[in-house]
Amino acid sequence: MKKYYGIMAAASFFVLVCLSVEIGKGAVMNEAASAQNSREENQTSTSAAQSTTQSTIQTTTQSTEGTSESQTDDFPNVSLDDWSMVLVGPKYKIDQEISQSGLSKLSNGYLVDKRIVSAYDDLAAAAKKAGYPLVMVSAYRSVAYQRKIFDANVDTLMARGESKEAAEKTTKLTFTEPGYSEHHTGLAIDVVDQAWYQDHTTDVLDHRFGDTDGGKWIQAHAREYGFIVRYPEGKYDITQIDYEPWHLRYVGVAAATYIEENQLTFEEFIDQVKER
Repeated sequence: MKKYYGIMAAASFFVLVCLSVEIGKGAVMNEAASAQNSREENQTSTSAAQSTTQSTIQTTTQSTEGTSESQTDDFPNVSLDDWSMVLVGPKYKIDQEISQSGLSKLSNGYLVDKRIVSAYDDLAAAAKKAGYPLVMVSAYRSVAYQRKIFDANVDTLMARGESKEAAEKTTKLTFTEPGYSEHHTGLAIDVVDQAWYQDHTTDVLDHRFGDTDGGKWIQAHAREYGFIVRYPEGKYDITQIDYEPWHLRYVGVAAATYIEENQLTFEEFIDQVKER
């Protein structure tokens, strides 16, 4: 009997050992499974984070590319060969005068390049509607006529006692040397508003016109019709001509808008065109 109970006790002990081993295996397997699940969750989180980062980079890149493209598109589509892009000034002599057949007479009797007649008429109509009717003081001038008025001013100064050299130097301050005037192109005009013209009969072309309401209106709106204030204030080092708020130059609406919004001179704009 004692032997029988000993056998039963041994068997029970064996069963308990086996159960302990199985339970231990189960715990190990559960831990392994938990570790595997944790690794998979980490991998999923990492993949999601990488995906989010990649998406952010792509979005940022696309945004940057879009901005760059938008900035590029802002520059007007012009060529140095365009008739409205001819550069004439104290440092740039005109290559060839416009032919008489290329000129047209405005209603006020002045001549301009016939391709800008409608643009000027629209500008004048808008100025009149705004309360600043324009008075034209000068438009197209041939090289021969420029020579005539240039020499006449030199002679006047010499008669007052100045040497020829001094008289020519003084004259160049107010008269462009023949061959170097934008008025030879037929694309330049000198205009003021009627109020200024009536009150300043002896000093019509004066920089103070730019401070008047009419002068400010021209500065703000001439671009809408393709004109720029050709010689802006503070740009003498580039243009070699002092501020002239009355002197307008036709360059086309797109170019005029870009030039005025970016506060450029025509010379600076032409340099940008060359770089493209």
